[in-house]
Amino acid sequence: MRHNRHRIRFFFFASLLLCLLFSLPASSHDPITTSVTFNKEIVRILQRSCLDCHSPGKIKGDISLTSFEEARPWAKAIKEEVLEKRMPPFQAVKGYGEFHNAYLLSQREIELLVSWVEGGAPRGEAKDLPKEVTANWSFGTPQLNLQPEQPTQIPTGEGDYIACVKLPTKLKQAQWANAIEFLPSNAQAVLAAEIFLQKQCGQNCATGEKIGEWVPGQDAIQFPEGSGLYLPANSCLTMKIRYQKSEQEAQERGNLGIYFAFEDIAFQAQRVAIKPIPKLIAAGAKTPINAVYLVRETAEAVAIRPLLFPFASSVEATALRPDGTAEVLIVAQSYRYDWQPSYFFKQPVKLPAGTRIEVIAHLDNSDNNRNLQDDPRARKFSEPLAELTLAKVKTVPTSPATKATAQSDAPHKH
Repeated sequence: MRHNRHRIRFFFFASLLLCLLFSLPASSHDPITTSVTFNKEIVRILQRSCLDCHSPGKIKGDISLTSFEEARPWAKAIKEEVLEKRMPPFQAVKGYGEFHNAYLLSQREIELLVSWVEGGAPRGEAKDLPKEVTANWSFGTPQLNLQPEQPTQIPTGEGDYIACVKLPTKLKQAQWANAIEFLPSNAQAVLAAEIFLQKQCGQNCATGEKIGEWVPGQDAIQFPEGSGLYLPANSCLTMKIRYQKSEQEAQERGNLGIYFAFEDIAFQAQRVAIKPIPKLIAAGAKTPINAVYLVRETAEAVAIRPLLFPFASSVEATALRPDGTAEVLIVAQSYRYDWQPSYFFKQPVKLPAGTRIEVIAHLDNSDNNRNLQDDPRARKFSEPLAELTLAKVKTVPTSPATKATAQSDAPHKH
């Protein structure tokens, strides 16, 4: 039995640790043969791409990379992970869809990291250090800041703990949201969260309209110019949060920030789940499975989230338009269920009425799939293969957006 598989957290960190077991850290006596230094170039790369997870208090704070003293022992492993494209994590294959939240290092950044490691991993001069990066709101103070009345108590032990957090908006009138952002108070414990919109707080947390999710390192959920999320008066936002247990009791009381729209809204954001016809998967089988979504009203694709738990080895989604043109929206490979972000398109993808979104996924119900928490067995699969965020012409009454006192607090557009 593979009962310990649920302990696997964030494949890229696990592979980083494996790499370290088989390679020696950079020696403090390595000769310096490079002009690339930690203080000038490397720390800035780490700030942009690594510290959302690899810093004290975050989900992988045990492998902190915030300072030279912390990062240097991991230098050779960092080089290995970067060259093998395992770190930072990004499962979307380059060339299929363009995303503004691409978790990729540029070729120049990879070259700098490799040069730094192979050149002796020097520290550099103190004057070259940038300002410290601290966790804060992406777009300034949100117009609506929601926090639960009581913190969630996370029990001790192994595995995950799932809790429901209800956040009444207490809005006196309907509003359009332009962006949503979650800031955990205990980022070391939060593995993932899903966000739902309800007309009023109900008994079941994961009901209503799903509007987004959060995973470590993910940017705020931001809608393109002219589109937004409609929040009815007295509506409720609920969060299904997955925590990581530990040896000590912990608690978490994060904040969900809502940014109101500053422009006229013509398109309402909507998320749709693309589900297959239920299919029986034999024990040990590797098999493809398909799902189709028909776009009945002209819309634009804002984001896509490949979503397979825990069977997928790859996912591909394609838009087939009525004029015969086809556009691959995303190809995701080496997909892992424990890190499932949405990928936001750089430019919304136009989908005329009658467009078919076809998704094909390759499922692995064999011993080779390290995501499975138990031994392969025959099982029925009917879960969504992907979630698509669309912007459609709104059909709800226009509601005036709340104006902030300072325009600088408004979310910027990518």
